[in-house]
Amino acid sequence: MAVDVPHAIIEHGLPVAMRGQAAALFEGAFGEKMRLAIRDGQKRVAVMERLIIADHVVLARDGDQLLGMAGLSTLGPPFEGGLMGQSWDPRPLRDVLGWVGATWATLSLRLADHHPAPGELYVDGLAVAPEARGQGIGSRLLAEIAATARRGGLGFVRLEVVDTNPRAQALYERLGYTVTRVESLRPVQRWTGVGAVISMELRVPPEPAPDTAGR
Repeated sequence: MAVDVPHAIIEHGLPVAMRGQAAALFEGAFGEKMRLAIRDGQKRVAVMERLIIADHVVLARDGDQLLGMAGLSTLGPPFEGGLMGQSWDPRPLRDVLGWVGATWATLSLRLADHHPAPGELYVDGLAVAPEARGQGIGSRLLAEIAATARRGGLGFVRLEVVDTNPRAQALYERLGYTVTRVESLRPVQRWTGVGAVISMELRVPPEPAPDTAGR
């Protein structure tokens, strides 16, 4: 059921009460990409709910309903580690996955991590709730992400989109993103359902200097 979201709020930080919604939203959007690391969907949700770093989230909400969110990642502060951190320690996942599962998941997730370049704000996943799609939520989140990069003195925003999501790629292109690299995933396509990952970049001009003329 679609929702009317003219008063959606865009803000930074994930409230504790929305962690479950956030994990479920990302499972719906990216769960299949994580199947190699964690096969069971309920366990993936539990892991994401546990690991999400609240301060590395920009979200859209209407009251207590989560409409969309994105993770942010930078080489160092303020978003170092991305949406779920970059620890090689499997112990935080042991009670959910067991020792073997936790070790495998940690290795798989860490090896798949994107490592931001200097001056880059990386979008560590962006998802919009199905009932809020087509109402500009994704565009508003991306506008705030670009503004965050500009405020932080970062020169560009980078994100990735899979080849099975041409609608998202078309949105990014309309907003000024250009394709910089295409990585084939055909060797693991039978497990991920994805044939390629497309890297896209948006150049972010610096904030204009204050106009002090006449002062």
